[in-house]
Amino acid sequence: MKAPRIAGLIPAKGPLRPLALATLLSRIGNGLLMTVSVLYFTRIVGLSIAQVGLGLTIAGLFGLLSAVPLGHLADRRGPRTLFVILSLVVCCVSLLYLLVDTFWQFLAVAVVLTIFDRGAGAVRAALIAAVTQGAAGRVAARAYLRAITNIGIMAGAGIGALALHFDTATAYRSMFVLDAALSIVAAFVVLAVPKVAPQPKNEDGPVWIALRDRGYLAVAALNAGMSIHYAVLDVAIPLWVVDHTDAPRWTVALLLIVNTVVISLFQVRSSRGIADPASAARATRTAGLLLLASMVLFAGASGGGVVVAVGLLAAGALVQVIGELLQSSGSFLLGFDLAADEAQGQYQGVWNTSMSISTMVAPTVLALLPLGLGVPGWIILGVWFAIVGILFVPVVRWAAARKARPAAQLV
Repeated sequence: MKAPRIAGLIPAKGPLRPLALATLLSRIGNGLLMTVSVLYFTRIVGLSIAQVGLGLTIAGLFGLLSAVPLGHLADRRGPRTLFVILSLVVCCVSLLYLLVDTFWQFLAVAVVLTIFDRGAGAVRAALIAAVTQGAAGRVAARAYLRAITNIGIMAGAGIGALALHFDTATAYRSMFVLDAALSIVAAFVVLAVPKVAPQPKNEDGPVWIALRDRGYLAVAALNAGMSIHYAVLDVAIPLWVVDHTDAPRWTVALLLIVNTVVISLFQVRSSRGIADPASAARATRTAGLLLLASMVLFAGASGGGVVVAVGLLAAGALVQVIGELLQSSGSFLLGFDLAADEAQGQYQGVWNTSMSISTMVAPTVLALLPLGLGVPGWIILGVWFAIVGILFVPVVRWAAARKARPAAQLV
């Protein structure tokens, strides 16, 4: 099988095409729910913001338990069919939200949904690893699918705005149904991907080799620390713009648009040249320094008038998204290339779990640092990104050297 070539907007003929279409359909559904779900649960179901937040946090904790076991199951049974099954389960469970009218019902559905959804993410990554070959092919595939993800979410948010306009229970619930319908179609589209044979079981070595691989765990931990930056535009910037700068409120939307458009246009291009762990580590080091610069620019926006604030915020968003492009491309390669090929599902479960932990802690970090301390907090956060980025080079070198050792020695 040839590694996928990406040219223009349509990938080369092969397994990446159905994966791309499935990704587009499912991410349109994700964009729908991102737009309406909180308002549905608060305005229609009658839950409080605190209850929604608590429920999603508890569900996230349970979700941490599923990625590695389900990724391991993908290794043993094959990732394609398992991913389709998990996707269909997620669709069915998500529709149960339409029957929720108490906090405990909401919590139960959220926990079950998150467990299967996080597991499906690990299995999907294992499927990508299985149907692509070589570091360059896998990085290019993940970069293309990330660009498609941003396009889909943006389109879904636009459709979800219609429900916000009508602001009725029927309008909100129709978005959940549409999301499920799109996701069901996406799951069956994945069946066009060639079936992947299960990996043979190693009777002599340990079962949970990913959890014993200290090098991989160390790189995953660094990646989680760096990935806190993904929440900056969603969590910190809206409150920073409104409460600490003279920039108009529409600046928040402008910065989000800049981020989404740049990723959609340049994610694939930014992945070129990242072909091995060493180049991925260097790209991540550069990303850390760029993120430091962007945090300084965001901090500076509090000290000027409207023009200065908007200019510094826009410059910060542009610098940040360049760092994001490099960091994400490096992450794509490291997550795949440092993993044992016979246990990609298990390793992708570890990688996805680390990303989930980052997503959970990021709001607290941002609340304590930039939103809590102001300008000094932005600087501390930027220095954190720079230090973590610099650490990638020696830690990745160590992890890559360990990869050549037998699995039984990865302790």
